[in-house]
Amino acid sequence: MSHVFRLLLSIFIILNSTLNASTYDDDVLNIFSKVLPRFILMSSKKDEIKKEIRICILHDNIDEKIALSLIRKTNDYYPNGIKEYQLKFIQTNYSDISKCNSSVLLFLLNSNDKNIKRTLKFSRKYKKLTISYDAKLLENGTDISMFLGRKIIPYININSIREKNIELNNNLLRISKIYNKEAK
Repeated sequence: MSHVFRLLLSIFIILNSTLNASTYDDDVLNIFSKVLPRFILMSSKKDEIKKEIRICILHDNIDEKIALSLIRKTNDYYPNGIKEYQLKFIQTNYSDISKCNSSVLLFLLNSNDKNIKRTLKFSRKYKKLTISYDAKLLENGTDISMFLGRKIIPYININSIREKNIELNNNLLRISKIYNKEAK
């Protein structure tokens, strides 16, 4: 009986990790790895930076490898930082969001509604720029995501950014698609 249980448990773990891996597209993660620091430099959040750009990657336990992969890809793309700034990543579970206090940007991997709402409340309170892997989170109040159509372009929730008194560079606004909750 215990052999059957172990077999079923092993199958469940393999299927679960396979299903999770398919949730994130490696090409999309590569794109995010190239633009995360640039979004900060194209916003008023750059004024808060002294020597390093602090980016917090939030994830569920099951997505820890995805978070580490995004960090590795970004560090590979920016081995010496960007401009005169070094990149510093904080990678943490949604349950320990307080680790993100010193970050200027929160990158949200997929999670349940409770974690997303708590994170967005935290980001509004501390005026943190938020970027989500999933563009659907714009309707929850995430600031930026990616619009994946014929072209891949930044997708910006102007209302949430204004609520935090964050200003974006006009060039970024010009090339972006603006999220409008009413138009959906």
